[in-house]
Amino acid sequence: MSYLDLQFQWYNNGIKTIKPSGNITLRQLIQSIIKPKPEMVEAFKLIQEAGARGDKAEKDRLKAERLFFTTPSAIFDPIRNYDSIKEFRPFGIFEYDDIPHCEELRDYIFEKRKDCIFAFSSPSKTGCKFIFLFGETPTSIEHYKALWFGVAHDLDKFINLDLSNERCTQPLYNSFDPEAKFREDAVGSVVKGYKENSFVPFVGEIEIPEEVDEEDIEQCFNLISHLIGRIDSSGHNQVVSTTFTASGLCAYHGINTDEMWTLIEDKIRNNDYLSKGTEGYLKTAQTMFNKGLNFPTALKKKDNE
Repeated sequence: MSYLDLQFQWYNNGIKTIKPSGNITLRQLIQSIIKPKPEMVEAFKLIQEAGARGDKAEKDRLKAERLFFTTPSAIFDPIRNYDSIKEFRPFGIFEYDDIPHCEELRDYIFEKRKDCIFAFSSPSKTGCKFIFLFGETPTSIEHYKALWFGVAHDLDKFINLDLSNERCTQPLYNSFDPEAKFREDAVGSVVKGYKENSFVPFVGEIEIPEEVDEEDIEQCFNLISHLIGRIDSSGHNQVVSTTFTASGLCAYHGINTDEMWTLIEDKIRNNDYLSKGTEGYLKTAQTMFNKGLNFPTALKKKDNE
């Protein structure tokens, strides 16, 4: 039997729903995203419009009322929690939120990783989602997390990987993406990893420049300012990835770390979403900023620059 024909569960009525509504195969999920019903196309259009105008409340309301979600990683009975896991599936969910050019990242990861069985864009077209095939079916929560981090260790080189999906209970919302990618011949990975080494990005063979490029430095500050300024969800994960990247940029481009940290602290304190838990986010930011200094990261420029 093809892995695309494995069943898992789907849920209605929003993120707080814990009782499954029924079963669905991966193949059926794929078809519902590539060719949804007309009423779903309209729902996705409204969600995209709400996201474009920055109306998070309306966006969340529409998702809760109009979309269903699935849990591809495990079967639950009677409700969606760790204590109710009946069996695992060899699937891991990986998501990126609030990223530019999400279609490019979708296609790049799908082509690069042959264990990626399904790749699609989010309803708002500001993120992308992936289902990866594991080379073995997890037998415990710890086993699942080890397989998940084995993949994440490679994927976290790209900014804003959502680490909450280390939990097999996490929901995966459906979407509308006619250009979604899937493969029948995915080859599962058995590489295992652990949380403590999941924040080490691949930087390749980097030669630190001898001279400081003032234009690059300005672009680095603008990038970090923009990334923190637009955070309106998944605060912890985005602070982790952004501050790690910020200090990596400092290490590579010779940027004054005190000036970069002052910018980060100011942007966190003045972000409406992050200001609700300022001290916690600043503590996380400081930890990741210190770690990132050991991993120089070059500013990625557009091809025409």
